[in-house]
Amino acid sequence: MAQQNIIFNIQQQTKHPIDAATIIISDQKTGKVIANGLTETDGKFNYTLIDGSYQLYCGAIGCRDTTILFSIPNNHSIYNIYLYPDGTELKDVIVTARKQRSLIKMESGKIRISVAESYLANLGNSLDVLRHTPSVRLDNKGNLSLSALGNAAVYVNGKRIRLQGETLTAYLRTIPSSNIASITTSTNPDASYDSEGASGIIDIKLKDNNERGLYISTSHGTSFWNHIRQSSDFSMTYNKQTWQLGINYSHNIGHYDMEYGTDRMQEGDRNFSETDDTDKRNTYAGGLAFVFQPNKKHKLMLNTSVDALTGPGVTATTTWIYKGRDTLHEILKARNDYTKQENTKYTTGIGYQFNITEQQTITANADWIHVDVVSNNNQPNAFYSPNGTLLREDDYPAKSKKKINIISSAIDYNLKNSHDGELLTGIKAAKVESKNRFGFYAKGVLDNTRSNRFTYQESNLEGYIQYAQKWKHVQATAGMRIEYMQTIGTLESYLDGKLMEENKNNHTRLFPNLSISYNLNNKAKLTLAYSKRQDKARYEDLNPIEYLLDELTYWKGNPFIQPQINHRISLDYTKNNLSVTLSYNQLNNYFTQLPDTYKKDCIVMTTKNIGKQKQLALDLIYNKRLTSWWDVSANIGAYYFINHLDYESYREDYRRPSCNLSLSNDIQLPAKVRMELSARYASKRQGRSYEVLKPSGGIDIGLSKRLLRDRLSLSLMITDLLHTERWDSYGRKGALDLDIWGHSESRQVIFRVHYNFGSSKFETGKNKVKEAERL
Repeated sequence: MAQQNIIFNIQQQTKHPIDAATIIISDQKTGKVIANGLTETDGKFNYTLIDGSYQLYCGAIGCRDTTILFSIPNNHSIYNIYLYPDGTELKDVIVTARKQRSLIKMESGKIRISVAESYLANLGNSLDVLRHTPSVRLDNKGNLSLSALGNAAVYVNGKRIRLQGETLTAYLRTIPSSNIASITTSTNPDASYDSEGASGIIDIKLKDNNERGLYISTSHGTSFWNHIRQSSDFSMTYNKQTWQLGINYSHNIGHYDMEYGTDRMQEGDRNFSETDDTDKRNTYAGGLAFVFQPNKKHKLMLNTSVDALTGPGVTATTTWIYKGRDTLHEILKARNDYTKQENTKYTTGIGYQFNITEQQTITANADWIHVDVVSNNNQPNAFYSPNGTLLREDDYPAKSKKKINIISSAIDYNLKNSHDGELLTGIKAAKVESKNRFGFYAKGVLDNTRSNRFTYQESNLEGYIQYAQKWKHVQATAGMRIEYMQTIGTLESYLDGKLMEENKNNHTRLFPNLSISYNLNNKAKLTLAYSKRQDKARYEDLNPIEYLLDELTYWKGNPFIQPQINHRISLDYTKNNLSVTLSYNQLNNYFTQLPDTYKKDCIVMTTKNIGKQKQLALDLIYNKRLTSWWDVSANIGAYYFINHLDYESYREDYRRPSCNLSLSNDIQLPAKVRMELSARYASKRQGRSYEVLKPSGGIDIGLSKRLLRDRLSLSLMITDLLHTERWDSYGRKGALDLDIWGHSESRQVIFRVHYNFGSSKFETGKNKVKEAERL
């Protein structure tokens, strides 16, 4: 028995696509319904069918119902179906309807965000999309997380992106938002996903086009507030019966501002600082993808891409240094002038899929990623007296280079049995090498005590098994992932390469997951789930060297950071458009970067394993069509957080309740103009250590209109309308009182134009499709 993916293209007689047309596919012999649903905005509905004879019913308001008969296998993967106007008239009343557009949906324990059908597609890049996505949290340090504790792992089209920190955010900035179809998040992924991502996984699904012929899509946007930025992207696909070629290019050009500062009391003395930060880097990305599928059993996939984030940047910090709280002693003016910043990523991948039978599939993948990072930074520091007299000044240039190589391969096996069971199993191997070279200069001379070469090597061997079974009212799935990891961190002298320190580690860990669902009725389901996941430290955080941020702030790595392990149990209830989740999280041995006292008047930023976190959470997702022209999606979360700090000689518990709220409104205005109004709010909440984050939130509003049979799309929007997206916090630890504030150029006016065009070279054979009587 073979299987074939069929695309039904539902159009009006004028060849205009029909949105929200009803599709029902049934077996001709038994009359059993095989699939049903609604077409998307482009009029398409696709489904994978096995060999057999089928009947398709298609209906839409204002059109005649249509039924066609077809068989699998056949030589056609696309059917163009035209619906004719219904002859029934209701006293000159025109009956129209539009598809309910829910920004957030809960599907099988996963949250799906419809990016392509919302204002999120016009924001610029995937990092901007994640910043505005409900259920996703992005802090000012680039850490991504979900409602669970810990960090989230990022996937693109189901493939793990094994980058961290600045290299990950640099890559996300190269993915145009207009190329994203949807984002799926899961706090309880199955064992086929890597164990990393204690908070869960974020899977970014990019748009694809399987219709035969040549198709081109391009979009161009301009945004401004403090600075003007321009972004463009272009993609082209050429599809034949047995192969597909895709080409894409994008860029994002312009500056971006941030302002932040601290008010610090240390040992009774006060330091107050303000920083203006301008990021002048631009992003450029290009890629090539090729798919060859000579028949239904074999499929070969090749891809290669180059992404670059390059350009200068500058931070200017003024620090007022007091004796006591009110007596001004000195003024420090520090500057970071990044004369050169380059972050270039090269990616190559190959994949092969072999469909042994209709029920059995083997997939093999191999990927190589190489990243080059270069940064040259001048750090002039000048001290002034309270009356403005220059007391002393120094310059601390720094040069750093980083090379990252990631090689990974995986083999996966999928088996579906005839009793509604499915088996997933596979094995994966990966090797990571990060070579870092950091040179620090004082008075024009290399300071070898603050310069180093650091090499981090990581080898992973992982295997997994996952089994799912369905019964009449019950579905159960259980899985186990085993990981063996070996790491070596080597610190060498910058000048002669002499070994200064070496740290080795290896471990074997098991990561189980379990989920049991019970269908209360046709509309309601109850699910109990458990999972164990982990987070590993960033490569650069393992470098034990100490270096200067300014003369009052240091950073120091820690080679002894251990992975943090998250245990999560949840109970989900879904009914129609409502989903409620009650969960408990415990993050053991958790790590975070925290400021601590260091020397007199100085603090040091270090990442440490500092204790245990616990969280009790209640999350609610609800979608509702209030009227025929107004759809609402809401996401509400209530949390109780316990942070138990237990490291070195420090012991303290921090407890705090908090809540999150996001609301999205999709409103159809006259003249077919679409308005989207979105708001999000986060209450006061406990941070990762002893700090408390202050409330923050934002409002986005956008207008869009489609023209030229939906080929042309125009949009105008304003993000963070009231400029209330901030990262203000405060914390108290011993003799250190620390208040932090900050915001970015999050308020933007964005105008975007998107255009699609192409010509299909496929025609449906009339001998394969014939009219039949209506259902």
